Amino acid sequence: MKLFRSKVWSVADIGCLKWSCILFGMLAGAFLSDFTKRHVWLFVIAAILLAVKPALSYFAAGPSAKEPSATDNG
Repeated sequence: MKLFRSKVWSVADIGCLKWSCILFGMLAGAFLSDFTKRHVWLFVIAAILLAVKPALSYFAAGPSAKEPSATDNG
């Protein structure tokens, strides 16, 4: 079994994954609500820090491989 492999996800697969993550987060939040309320700023800071890398790689990246560059003559 290959743990890391390339796969093209269908819209239904992505939707199911997102909903399962949302529901898992809701359940975890329900069980850990007191802990979460006490440390809410740590979670906010962690969420922002974790969002920085994908945002930078998305917005600051050069042209993608599928887009033709300005120097292509063909």
